[in-house]
Amino acid sequence: MKNFIALSLITLSFFASCKDSEKTPTIKDVNVEEHVVDTPNTNDLITDYTHKIVVLEELSSAGYVYLKVKENEKEYWMSIPRRPIEIGATYYYDDGMEMKDFNSKSLNRTFESVIFVEGIRDNVKGAPKVRKSHVQTGKPSVALIDKIPNGIRISELFEDPKAYANKKVIIKGEVVKVNNDVMQVNFVHLQDGTIGHGKYDLTITTKDDFKVGEVVTITGNVILNKDFGSGYVYDILVEKAVNVL
Repeated sequence: MKNFIALSLITLSFFASCKDSEKTPTIKDVNVEEHVVDTPNTNDLITDYTHKIVVLEELSSAGYVYLKVKENEKEYWMSIPRRPIEIGATYYYDDGMEMKDFNSKSLNRTFESVIFVEGIRDNVKGAPKVRKSHVQTGKPSVALIDKIPNGIRISELFEDPKAYANKKVIIKGEVVKVNNDVMQVNFVHLQDGTIGHGKYDLTITTKDDFKVGEVVTITGNVILNKDFGSGYVYDILVEKAVNVL
């Protein structure tokens, strides 16, 4: 078990507008404190830890909020998706990612350190988190999409990932989920109606803008076992993807 979301990344639908910074920040795991959250003993679940914080200050930025918090005797800044916050109240969260020297253009401020978290909750107990590398079950949510010439299907990538490791691929698929501005890139989920080894939902990272429901053709580099820390592991990820059509 290892100690980082569901915003579909980070659900990944969490982190702050990381495009605010031109410089790629340093990322490291958040130090573990407080209580260990009980999790079922399965290989698909990671060990979660609960942080207990008190909110000292709040700064709003687009759809996110920056919070200055206190945990034990330590004070630090964190960022979460916008939600009602009460100054002086106690909240809880599990894990997150720390970015050093993070510059927020919207706030015109550089933070020495910011912890990016999916969200905080009022209660100490939280639902156990599933690693990003878990196998999807069920069926694709989109109909079969024609294969692009010189391209591959998503099923082909999942069936033989080592054949495409560190290589550029071309894939046509429908956008089913978008998480923008996570670690200075957008996380986009594609499906083309095919299944390989039980998997059908491909995650790509990109600087381009995508909308859910669009059918797009992308090219990017295949990376295997991409570990962002804090339990956020992708068995297969297409990085630096570009919308070519």
